[in-house]
Amino acid sequence: MRGMNQRIILAGGIVALVVAMLACSGGTLLSRKAEPTSTPTKTPRPTFTITPTPTDTPVPTHTPTPTDTPTPVTPTNTPIVYTATPTPEPPTDTPAPTDTPAPTKTPKPKPRATATPTKKPGPTNTPKPRFAWVGQIDNRLQNCGLTRVFGFTLDSAGGLAGDIWVHYWADGWEGDWARSGWTDFGAGTSWKGDEGNWDAAIDVRPREGVWHVCVVPSEGSWDCISNIVDAATNYDCQTGTQVVHITFRKQ
Repeated sequence: MRGMNQRIILAGGIVALVVAMLACSGGTLLSRKAEPTSTPTKTPRPTFTITPTPTDTPVPTHTPTPTDTPTPVTPTNTPIVYTATPTPEPPTDTPAPTDTPAPTKTPKPKPRATATPTKKPGPTNTPKPRFAWVGQIDNRLQNCGLTRVFGFTLDSAGGLAGDIWVHYWADGWEGDWARSGWTDFGAGTSWKGDEGNWDAAIDVRPREGVWHVCVVPSEGSWDCISNIVDAATNYDCQTGTQVVHITFRKQ
C-alpha cells in the first residue's frame, strides 16, 4: 500500500512538470506571433506506464511425499490334491445262512377212544399226622406259692399213658424232664383242676417267663415228637397265671 502511494505522488509530479513546460512554451510562442515562423509540430505527450507493484509470491508449501500404499495381496488357496489311493473298506460280513426248518411230521390219526367205565372213588387216605403226639393248654391257675406246669399224657383212646417223657425248658435254660405215671395223682381229691399224671415244678415262688413243653422219646432228649406248647406265667397271683395245665394225646 505504501508503494502504491509513492507511485501516485510520482505520477502527479510528472504531470505538474509537463504542465509547466507547456506553459513556458506557450508564452514564447505568443511573443513570436509577429514573426512568421514555421508551425512547430506538436510533440506528443509522453505516456507514463504505471508499473504494477509486484505482488508477494507465496512461499510454496512443502508437499508431503506420498507414501507407498501397500497393495493388499490376496493369497490364493492352492487346492490340496491327494494322490493317495483310497483303501477299500473290508467286505461286509456275509450273513449266516438261516436254519431251514425241519419238515414237520404229520401226526398219525389216533384211534377212536372207546368209552371207559368210570370207577367209583374209594376211601381217601387220611394224611399221616406230623407228630405222634399233640399237646394243648387246658387250664390256667393262680398260686402264690410256686410256678408249675403239669397235666396228662393220654393214649389215642383217651386213657392214661404212663412212662412218657415230657421235656420243659426256657430260653437260656435247658430245663428238665418229667415222666408220666399210670395213675391220676389228683383223682378223688377236693382240689379240682389238680388232676394229672405228670408234674414239673419250676420254682417255689411266682416267676415270670415263657416255658416250652413237648413230648420226647426218652429222658435227656431234645427231639420233640409232639408240637411245642408255650406256657406263660407272671408275678400276679391274684389275676395272673402261675400254674399251667397241659394235656398231650397220642395220634
